[in-house]
Amino acid sequence: MCRSILLITILALTGCKKQTKEQLYFDDLRPVAGVKMEMVKDINLNRPTGGEITIFAAADPEIDRDDLDQTLQSFLRQAKARRGFAKGNRPEKVDIRVYTSRKAAEAGGDDWLARVELASSTSEPSFTNRQKPPLLKWAKKVLKPSMAQFTKDLKAQVLADPIKMTVEVTWPFVDDEGKGQYVEELSYEKATQAFYATTREMFDKIPDVKKVTFIGKHKDEVVMKIWMTRDQYTALNMTHYLETELHAFQGQFVELLASKQITEKEVIKKTRKRRREVFRAIFDRLPKEQVQLTKDLQ
Repeated sequence: MCRSILLITILALTGCKKQTKEQLYFDDLRPVAGVKMEMVKDINLNRPTGGEITIFAAADPEIDRDDLDQTLQSFLRQAKARRGFAKGNRPEKVDIRVYTSRKAAEAGGDDWLARVELASSTSEPSFTNRQKPPLLKWAKKVLKPSMAQFTKDLKAQVLADPIKMTVEVTWPFVDDEGKGQYVEELSYEKATQAFYATTREMFDKIPDVKKVTFIGKHKDEVVMKIWMTRDQYTALNMTHYLETELHAFQGQFVELLASKQITEKEVIKKTRKRRREVFRAIFDRLPKEQVQLTKDLQ
């Protein structure tokens, strides 16, 4: 009886409150496959306002930007999946930083390479990646579908400057039969289509590109060199202009072809002439020093 009274008295004096651990421990986050990352700090705190996770990691200074992006996204998913925090069970705030050395990660300063912050469990995460973009890799990926035509020694060459965000593409005009040879006679249509398609792909599929230079070669000679900035590309609105001018032009011959008032050969000839006029109008809207064409392509 006395022991029971003593136990009740002790519990009353301590308030019978459940003790909450100030810090929880979890397994290390796992980088995406093929990416090397060293976990330096992994702190999980049970704040009264909710769980807070702070993670500092170290990576190779030359880590691929895309790999870094994927790893940050994976780290955030893994961190948000942690459970056991006193308030709300799940983490309320997450701060993940990747540095270029263990020493920098231990210091935990603002010289991080990439960072993701989650201010609250209901907010959208903020991603920042300071790694230079792998522009050459991006450019080659964009051009890959059209590279199939190149065989043997004649191949397109791509130069990229990730600091200035500029791309230069040297394009040999080869035959369509996969022989790995220059086309015997270069048509205006083939030259302008290659220029247009390449420039459009670069600007449309790599949003950060600021300038694209297209160099067309025929029989080892430069026959076309055109460059433009993103602002000029946007102002030219080539895709809309070409669709409006060429498709509308071709549309007028549909009924004439059906009624045999004009031959398909005649339509092709007229369309080629109109195409030259349309591209001349496009080139005329660029400064003269940005457009270099041989006489046959003028």
